[in-house]
Amino acid sequence: MGALGLVPWHAAWEQGDDGRRRYALQAAEISYAASARLLCEVAARPAVAHSGAALVVGNPTGDLHYAGEEADAVQRAFYPRGQFLGRRGSGPADGAGSPQEVLSWLRKGGEDEGGVLHLACHAVVAENAPRSAYLALHQGELSAEELTEAVSDGSRGHLGLVLLAACRSHVSGRGHNEAYTLATAFLVSGARSVIGSLWPVPDDATSVLMYLTHHYLRTGGEPPAKALRRAQLWMLDPDRDRSAELPAELADRVRHIDPDDLSAWAGFTHLGQ
Repeated sequence: MGALGLVPWHAAWEQGDDGRRRYALQAAEISYAASARLLCEVAARPAVAHSGAALVVGNPTGDLHYAGEEADAVQRAFYPRGQFLGRRGSGPADGAGSPQEVLSWLRKGGEDEGGVLHLACHAVVAENAPRSAYLALHQGELSAEELTEAVSDGSRGHLGLVLLAACRSHVSGRGHNEAYTLATAFLVSGARSVIGSLWPVPDDATSVLMYLTHHYLRTGGEPPAKALRRAQLWMLDPDRDRSAELPAELADRVRHIDPDDLSAWAGFTHLGQ
């Protein structure tokens, strides 16, 4: 609760004998939960293999060029049968990416078991407002409150993973109470796993981290928590292969990423299974 909800515990570190930082992430896989009740509820949901069904939303507001490139690369490489909404880089809109379109896809249960929802867009936290945290989509907003109020919809619950490639998507406007972050709201509304962020994240590093997370999820067959951890460990490695598994437009950004710059990787957390 409170400010402790903003601490990236997986980024705790000590100095190693070789002079490099040794992070908690390197010693253990760390996941987060808003409450013991929600932890038990999510743990009881049946595990399913992630399918090829996906909705990828990229740059729906038209002012996040890197987010559009990230979403385009993710959809083309890992979810060719999935649906894309928004803008692919600097190109024209491919579907609007509105709140209604996202909710419509969710209500269909993500098409089938294990579907993936990737949202590369703005997230906004409004202190003590009726809509305390929301995604800024095409000509509209989708709030944490709207997602939690949709729990009674029996068509939800098929969703395997939600990746919120958006600033502060695991931060609440209600006294930092994790129960009303966007990440927690997607868990409450039926997702099995959610990845969200604790602070404003840099576009270039986020695009690389998200692509690698999908790579380990889809190509490596890892569950979401392990896939995110492997992507973060890759970001931490000073000797990483800069060309590994990355499209050219993303590989070019890697040389600007400092492994010890916590803003580049540590803001993202995993919740759920």
